[in-house]
Amino acid sequence: MTPVQASAIPLFMKNKDVVIEAVTGSGKTLSFVIPIIEKLTRKKRLAKNEIGAIVITPTRELAQQISSVFSIFLKDPSLPKHALIIGGTTTLHDDIAEFKELGPDILIGTPGRLRDLLIGKGSEKSVVNTKELEILVLDEADRLLDMGFSQTLDNIITHLPKQRRTGLFSATMTDSISEIVRVGLRNPVKVVVKVEDIISKDEQRTPLTLDIGCIVCEPHQKLAQLIRIINREKTTKKCIVYYATCACVDYFYKILTKLSQLKGISIHSLHGKMDTKRRTATYQSFINLPTTSKALLLCTDVAARGLDMPDVDFIIQMDPPQDPKVFSHRCGRTARAGKKGKAILLLVKGREEVYVDFLKIRKIPVRLLSYILSDNSNTIVTQDTIDEENDNLLKQVQDIVLADRDLHDKGTKAFVSYVRFYTKHDASYIFRLKDLDLGKVAKGYGLLRLPKMPELKDYKINDFEENSVNMDEYKYADKSREKKRRQKLIEEKLRYATQSDKIHKRRQLPKGSWSAKKLAKQRKAERKFKKAKKKEFLKKRNADDMIDDEWKELQKIERLAKKLKKGKIKKEEFEKRNNELD
Repeated sequence: MTPVQASAIPLFMKNKDVVIEAVTGSGKTLSFVIPIIEKLTRKKRLAKNEIGAIVITPTRELAQQISSVFSIFLKDPSLPKHALIIGGTTTLHDDIAEFKELGPDILIGTPGRLRDLLIGKGSEKSVVNTKELEILVLDEADRLLDMGFSQTLDNIITHLPKQRRTGLFSATMTDSISEIVRVGLRNPVKVVVKVEDIISKDEQRTPLTLDIGCIVCEPHQKLAQLIRIINREKTTKKCIVYYATCACVDYFYKILTKLSQLKGISIHSLHGKMDTKRRTATYQSFINLPTTSKALLLCTDVAARGLDMPDVDFIIQMDPPQDPKVFSHRCGRTARAGKKGKAILLLVKGREEVYVDFLKIRKIPVRLLSYILSDNSNTIVTQDTIDEENDNLLKQVQDIVLADRDLHDKGTKAFVSYVRFYTKHDASYIFRLKDLDLGKVAKGYGLLRLPKMPELKDYKINDFEENSVNMDEYKYADKSREKKRRQKLIEEKLRYATQSDKIHKRRQLPKGSWSAKKLAKQRKAERKFKKAKKKEFLKKRNADDMIDDEWKELQKIERLAKKLKKGKIKKEEFEKRNNELD
């Protein structure tokens, strides 16, 4: 057994509640799978609608993985049965029907669907009896709370019997865990499995077999550096590349699959906004690839926790995660169960370099690597060669974008999402937007022009030159989509052609950022107010039945006042003419 298994299994078997904190890849899953099976095997046979254990996970992929581990042990029909409850591809009605038919003893799933199954939702009433429940497990417990499942977990816990064993498992624990411990556990035993450097004797939160490096470069050099790393690591078979947002994964997946430098490498993408079926199919496709295949998985933090992906030997983080706790989880997808692994983080020159010291304080050792890497690890190339390679690559990316307007749309969306990710970083004292060269970021994304967004207002953009592409003639590769765009463009031109310039200017939607639109809205409100005041005055004038002579005199006085205001007459002349009228 691994240290975490040797500590947790006996405690669980002795009817103790446990809080387990251990580094990634240390064998936490078996620490609760074995006690659950052992306890339920010794217990009397449960009725078909009764359950003996529940395992809750933050993501569907992790639930599927835990279910597959249970399947290894529960092949014999005489042993307890288990069911996967994650939603997405099935309805609650389908899950209830499957539960009635199978009669599982163990449920593994995500919080929302498990709550609906246990408590019921709408017209669907619960058919699950939890009175005989023996064990509740929260895997990646801190992530469950970070994702906003706190209320859902409270609903589930209050529905379960108090006489049960509860286990919380994670590689990192947060202060929010104490609330769940207070409500859901009774006198828990906390087990922290530490890792110590053999030479320095310093404690660390990552496996000893994991080598973490950091490369510092300019924002527009990151893509070239990614390709150089992948091509340099000849022995690497499976590599995971982490991006900050779903939009970034979508965009760079499209770009990387078209680059000649990565020809022959199988590239996959995975993020939380993907269709459930496609997401599951991508995950299964990547983990089931033969060991001889070289493959990349571009993903967000949806694949950062708990997942045990076979033969992943390299991790590349294009940007530091928004939540610093996730850093060790990302790196932990490699160097699992005693195997060796590498991880590289790309940081921007300048203030971001402080992040290395920040990680060391969090007991994550990171060594600084040279930017100058080449395809041949024994050769150091010159800076001029690197700059030339980078410029050629960015030109290639722009050519790819120019071939399909859809890539321009995706690139713009990715850039906007990245800027907003940066502004919301938890380590905001390190990651400050004012220190980031957004011109170089846009250049690295292969943008043709900068989007209009509030974050760029009053921001001085350097090192970015807009492409002079004619947007009216810029086509989508998808013919049906291009046909719709053309039709819309023709309709807009016809509509504007039939309107006068005055009407066009009045009705045209204000262009620019949200701040410009807000200003236009304020001006419209002012015009409306003035119009209402004038209407009120005219109404009052009619009501008073002013005689024509008096009204004409009033008009003359008003005209004189306007001339005085514009400086066409002096004050003495105004008073003289006004007295004459009186």
